[in-house]
Amino acid sequence: MADGHETFLAQLSCPARVVDVRPRAVPTVLLLSRACDTGLDPVARRLAEDGVPCVRLNADETAGADLVAEPDGRGVRVNGRLLAPTVTWIRHFDPPAVPDAPGATAAAFLRESWLAASGDLAAVSGTAIRDRRPGTLAQLRLARRHGVAVPRTVLTTDPHGVLDRFDCPRLVVKAAHRHFVEAAPGRLTGVFPVVTDRDELAAGPRPGPPVLVQEHIAHEAELRVYYAAGRIVAFRVAKGAPDEPWTAPDRVGAELVDPPPLVAAATTRLAAAMSLRFGAFDFLMRAGEPVFLEVNPDGDWHWAERRAGTTAVTEAVTSMLATLHRATPPAPKDLLTLLAWRPA
Repeated sequence: MADGHETFLAQLSCPARVVDVRPRAVPTVLLLSRACDTGLDPVARRLAEDGVPCVRLNADETAGADLVAEPDGRGVRVNGRLLAPTVTWIRHFDPPAVPDAPGATAAAFLRESWLAASGDLAAVSGTAIRDRRPGTLAQLRLARRHGVAVPRTVLTTDPHGVLDRFDCPRLVVKAAHRHFVEAAPGRLTGVFPVVTDRDELAAGPRPGPPVLVQEHIAHEAELRVYYAAGRIVAFRVAKGAPDEPWTAPDRVGAELVDPPPLVAAATTRLAAAMSLRFGAFDFLMRAGEPVFLEVNPDGDWHWAERRAGTTAVTEAVTSMLATLHRATPPAPKDLLTLLAWRPA
């Protein structure tokens, strides 16, 4: 009896073992974009087939969205699902796409709040891929510093007033930022590039909005090159005018090609210089040498794959996300869990 009493007392003196019965957050790839980003649909399916959970939150489908996030690693709840974001990729999660709220002030506050929330979701993720888009002049300056040819370019509010900066017969005038304005959610207005003879560039209102004036490069090929965490996929693009990808997409052709060594080298150097895990690079080939135009960190690829009859970019993007997902350590319950973890 005494032995049993002592055993009971000894059990009482032991630290109590607490069992955590809270639901566990599921390590998940989180995609922030908008519904028209159709390139992500096959990526999400392939990730699921590969055993990688994936959740998507679209800016134009945020009305009534359920979101809870904390900075202490307890997970993120998105529309009823408890996640531990391993990779958060912010693509076309544009504030103007967020559905309107009653009143201009409330609508502005709502959009700014979702913009802030997208940044916070990336911050609590294991890895973040953001649309950090350097300005075009910054991109061109960086390319020149890394030995990549670029066209002569001027940012100006008066295109006619900078004609003396160019000695080429033709010029390209294009937006200084994106080629679309979204004045209301889902209603896009295009502001597309224009190729013009320098003598036909008429004087306009002064000053106007800042635009880019660029020398027109005579070239034998135009390449769209996708970079996804070291993998490179290149397409030769055929179009009659700079605005056809938006105004006449059926006229645009794309052919999967092996990237020329100089293009592959330039793409890799520029992606590293801009700290990009993903980017869509545009090059012109002039006498066998690449001329860099710009990079779009959230560039679409579905149109190029569809015309070329390939899924090469989808495969590269899926591999990038799956690799980053598996390389992200789980949120540990204790130090032993962290020390025992090894990437797959």
